[in-house]
Amino acid sequence: MNKDICVIFDFNGTMIFDGRFHDEAWKTYVEELSLVDVSEEDVEKWIKGKTPKEILEHFLGYELTDNMIEQFSEEKDRIYRSLIGRADVPLAPGLEDYLNYLLLAQVKRNIVSTAGPENMSYYFERYNLERWFKWEDVIIAAGDIPLKPHPDMYTAAIAKMNMPAEKTLVFEDSESGVKAAYSAGVTHIVAVTGDSKNKDLVVRPGVYRVIEDFTELR
Repeated sequence: MNKDICVIFDFNGTMIFDGRFHDEAWKTYVEELSLVDVSEEDVEKWIKGKTPKEILEHFLGYELTDNMIEQFSEEKDRIYRSLIGRADVPLAPGLEDYLNYLLLAQVKRNIVSTAGPENMSYYFERYNLERWFKWEDVIIAAGDIPLKPHPDMYTAAIAKMNMPAEKTLVFEDSESGVKAAYSAGVTHIVAVTGDSKNKDLVVRPGVYRVIEDFTELR
């Protein structure tokens, strides 16, 4: 691989396949808050693919302040971290080999994630991510940076790598992430479907390849 490029990864659903644990954590937490049983149909309709604001306000039935949403989301994330810890969720199949290949090839690497600081710190420790990434480079949901699908997170990550967007390869698993990368000028996007099973991403602007996991890159 040409080292005069950079490779940027989304994290959740791309580097680890953890979607069901987020859903389970939300289900557990909103049941505690609302004292109402959440059915699998409710999970499909009101949790999957929804923002924390949408989830919480639907089940609680009233509007929440940003501070309340942040506080409730942190509680949900504690449940989530406990779940993936007990399940011993690994990195996506083939990812460790691919990251080692990029490291040996001296290809610049970064992460763009809507995870907050506590979750990303947990991921760095659990998966020993400092083998391949620098904490100070990763772009996460911190401060006032607009989140995906806005392009700002990818624009910031590309700037950190000192590399133009046209020489950037992105791995994403969501429509909002693909849109964010493309809006930042990235035209080489690989959609990862091992967690989402969303084959429709292939028709999104910028997506030139769809893989289930990183073993397909061998």
